Amino acid sequence: MGTKILEEMSWEEFDRSRKEAVAALIPIGSIEEEGPHLPLGVDVLVAVEVARRVAHRLPVIILPEISIGYSEWHKGFPGTLSLSISTLTQMLREICGDLVEQGLNRIVFINPHVGNETPIMEVAVELRRRSSARVAMFHLWAIANEMAKDMGGLIEKKFAHGGEMMTSVMLALHPDLVHMERAVKEFERPVMEGVKQEGSFKVLFKNRHVNFYCLSKELTNSGVMGDPTHATREKGEIIVKAWVDLICDFIKEFKEVQI
Repeated sequence: MGTKILEEMSWEEFDRSRKEAVAALIPIGSIEEEGPHLPLGVDVLVAVEVARRVAHRLPVIILPEISIGYSEWHKGFPGTLSLSISTLTQMLREICGDLVEQGLNRIVFINPHVGNETPIMEVAVELRRRSSARVAMFHLWAIANEMAKDMGGLIEKKFAHGGEMMTSVMLALHPDLVHMERAVKEFERPVMEGVKQEGSFKVLFKNRHVNFYCLSKELTNSGVMGDPTHATREKGEIIVKAWVDLICDFIKEFKEVQI
């Protein structure tokens, strides 16, 4: 299929490629704190690289990455940028509308960021109701969290913000941007006495999970909510390969689903 990155194509190349493509991939991430040892753009850097690896194996078109997502709760840390949910939703609505208008009816979001889930869901449901489009979304860190318990060598058996899994993936993909000498181990301090905090939006109360919305600055001084000190490139490579295998296998089935 030749060039698979939209902004590198001429309109003629795109016209040919859209007829062969089995899906359009949209890498979407965030610009937010990820601890003192990782860059602000972890999510979008990871999303782009995963999309590129999928494109090496399947005839897909990669859309320009959407770098800024909804990250309002991280604004206590310098450098964090955030779009409102309504702005992000409208942006996705217009981009996806253009794709569907041009015959790309299967859209896959490569998304590591929880704040982007609501806008993606809203647009996906609208498209399905009003057109023949089908939309899927891979929340990479949520998938990593599901993988963690079965992955040998991991010390943290769950995904943590700025922790072992995230840092390992960055060591595999962008080692030049990781500063392990700055990595610190820190876990969420509880806001409610005697109640375990699990990330910015959830607590364990009487052995049941309750959504409880906090700002990250209330929970951590460094921005880390885990232990990145055990991260390695090898662990990151295992995670990335598992993501790419899963996405490729899904798209092979997805392209057969009736529009």
